[in-house]
Amino acid sequence: MMERREIEEMIKKRFEKINITLESVRLHYNEDDIRLFRVKVKKLGACLRLLDAAKSDPHSLKIPQRILRYYKVSGEIRNLQIQQHFVLRTLNEKQMELPKSYLNLLSDKTLHHISTANKMIKGKQPFKKSEGNLLKLLPDHLNSIAKEQFVRSEIKILKKLLGPVFPAGKPLHELRKLLKSLLYTWPYIEADIGLISPYTLLSNEENIDSFSIVLGKFHDINGAITMLHRDCLTLKMDESEKTVVRNMEGLWIEEKEAARQAIYQYLQKINNSCKPATAAGKWPVM
Repeated sequence: MMERREIEEMIKKRFEKINITLESVRLHYNEDDIRLFRVKVKKLGACLRLLDAAKSDPHSLKIPQRILRYYKVSGEIRNLQIQQHFVLRTLNEKQMELPKSYLNLLSDKTLHHISTANKMIKGKQPFKKSEGNLLKLLPDHLNSIAKEQFVRSEIKILKKLLGPVFPAGKPLHELRKLLKSLLYTWPYIEADIGLISPYTLLSNEENIDSFSIVLGKFHDINGAITMLHRDCLTLKMDESEKTVVRNMEGLWIEEKEAARQAIYQYLQKINNSCKPATAAGKWPVM
């Protein structure tokens, strides 16, 4: 059982890591620094969802709005940076002419969002007040009953997300987010996952991480295609640039379908690893 003091230390440590990565982001808005910052925020969110299972009052534990707003803007910046990398990688590999109008658009949008992000955060440790407010809402303890309740709730959602024959992009993204949440809380729920999960393949950390990577590849290329379609609705391009962009889209669609097939193969393995209904979630007799 985790007592209140241990819970507070866990949350304080999460905020400390968020603050450290935030300072790195604010220096250069480097893509990898943004990724690390967002991972730290996601880890805080996962811990809060776990702790929420132990609370008896109606005030649910959530990531503070100030952090969320910066998290979202930084995510937009990173998405634009990833898009630029996708364009350059694809066209350089195929030795195709670069779509200058589109790359300029991505660059302008990136600078706009960086300017917005800079206006949102001032001074050192800008989330100090949010941290203090959150610490007041923490539960007095986290016991085995609460952890089991959390895991059962996550597994219920997991089973629903694994159900469709042809899962779409959004449910696949939700599936990846859930798996990441399990990984972020793994030190606290490892024993419960092994007992409760009906899927043998998703009962250990390594397999969950491997599947989340496969889902991540699909999410990235799907996002690239979606952004390309959205940006090109109003962008003025000459015919040669339109041809380049269309060819690039075709290559990305092929890549997306390959990623989808990899997911289907993984889903089949997961469903084949499902335990008999009588065995899933059965606790040992003490």
